Amino acid sequence: MVNKLNNINIFQELEDLRYRKNISQRSIALLCNVKEQSAQKWFAKRKVDDKYLWTVANSDISDDRFLLALLCYELRLPSQYLNTLRKTNEDNLSMLLGAQQEDTESDTAILDLIGQLILPKPDLKFVGPNALEMIDTGLKMILAGTGVLKSLNIPVITALLERSEEYARA
Repeated sequence: MVNKLNNINIFQELEDLRYRKNISQRSIALLCNVKEQSAQKWFAKRKVDDKYLWTVANSDISDDRFLLALLCYELRLPSQYLNTLRKTNEDNLSMLLGAQQEDTESDTAILDLIGQLILPKPDLKFVGPNALEMIDTGLKMILAGTGVLKSLNIPVITALLERSEEYARA
């Protein structure tokens, strides 16, 4: 059922990103470290390998819309999650405050889910909405976190490597 809801056309999202940010095929090729002809083939065939999509999403040419579309595409989430962006303000402080509010609501959803899942027959009317609340929270936190990193010119991979080194020291 979820697959029918996942109508994300990730290539169209890449094209839309190019138009929103005025990015050439050549710039995409340089970013992805491929020949310009390779990028031209992608756009002619309307198909790009996922690893290049992530390269674009994690770059400073990307935006929240493309990152969220790629997450929905990869996780096979409904395209309705793209509406999450309409509910948030673009500045990082607003995103963080919104994520914090969502986290509070998600804590309640988690407690409700635990209460249902310990029952012999969980009430499915409560399970679905609470699980979706947790997904909403996760997506908003991803957008807030990547927004903060981008605003400070910190690549996501750099932050991940620093955290990995921190965990290794602990």
